[in-house]
Amino acid sequence: MVGVPPGRDLQLVGNGKVLIGTGMGYEERDINTGKKIFDITSFKGAITARRLRNGNTLLVGLNWQDKKGIGLVEIDQSGTIKKIINYPSFDYVRLVRETPTGTFLITSDTLVFEGDAFGKILWQAQIESQVKPHAWQAVRLGNGQTLVSCGFAANFQIFDKEGSLVKTINGPTEVQPHFFAGFQIMPNGNIVVTNWQGHGPGNGNKGVQLLEFSPEGKLIWSWNQDAGKYSSLQGVIVLDGLNLKKLHSEDVDGKLAPVNSK
Repeated sequence: MVGVPPGRDLQLVGNGKVLIGTGMGYEERDINTGKKIFDITSFKGAITARRLRNGNTLLVGLNWQDKKGIGLVEIDQSGTIKKIINYPSFDYVRLVRETPTGTFLITSDTLVFEGDAFGKILWQAQIESQVKPHAWQAVRLGNGQTLVSCGFAANFQIFDKEGSLVKTINGPTEVQPHFFAGFQIMPNGNIVVTNWQGHGPGNGNKGVQLLEFSPEGKLIWSWNQDAGKYSSLQGVIVLDGLNLKKLHSEDVDGKLAPVNSK
């Protein structure tokens, strides 16, 4: 266990490294030791980071880089800006996922939307919640539907191609659902998600923070964290079956798969 700067996403980026988005850009750390291998720290205000299939890194921010609303900044390994994509009509952002078709799924508090590389909105859906959900992560599934971890709504919501809600997956009360954050779809279709419990120390006794659901929405496995070591889990990568030498991104079924060219 090692300390890292505050961040909101994790990604397996090859050569035994994991990428962590930071408030200044991103870090790459060795999976086995936690040692920092590389970082970019010249983008103050970054909210999250994601390695693209082309090998560049996408940084995400809000009202930054001289752009109003959500800004996606594509940089190369030297930190040189290659492209900026702007979605000016949004006032909140969390994670981004590059789809296999080159578009971007982005969570924006009460909304999830899909945008293209020119800043055009192609699709969006409204999160159903009694509170401000701060929706966290979205992934496109093989049937064209979109799976979203909905933050303080404490559930998954699945939307169809028209943006209508078709299914909700809720955790049982005994796990104390609080905030559904980072997740991964497993090869068998199960979904592993972190059930974040709050900022700062002292949350380790709250809730069961790593949950696995079947595609039908049944809780089939959970891991109860050691409160002496962990406060709140926010992101997860299940490494079983993954090639640590390869960059991974979501495939056409929403499952992590190696990017063959990297």
